[in-house]
Amino acid sequence: MRDPVLGSTRTLRQHLIVAQTINEACQNWPGAPKVAATSSGWLVSGPRGATEAVSTVEALWSTVLRGKPGVRWQDLRPAPDMETGELAPGALDAGKLELRVLRLGHEMAQGSATETDA
Repeated sequence: MRDPVLGSTRTLRQHLIVAQTINEACQNWPGAPKVAATSSGWLVSGPRGATEAVSTVEALWSTVLRGKPGVRWQDLRPAPDMETGELAPGALDAGKLELRVLRLGHEMAQGSATETDA
């Protein structure tokens, strides 16, 4: 399945980077969901043991954020260069992927906060 964050070619390495990025971004939440990479996407385990399979980064963030009602985008760990939007010279592709994943998470968290405030 095509994923706007990952592009048309997906690898297990990318899935592992995405899982690690989201797990680190949410690690301070009580009862934080755990994300595990699979060859076709990710498994999200909630605090009550329920597991959901997802196949895109957007669906992954949606599942993670749905498990934490009232989350604010400030609750997510920011990327070091989130404010400037620039990567350090010579940054690895993994860093670029991490930044794209975190940006999407921040955008979706802001959107869900706006919906609950309305």
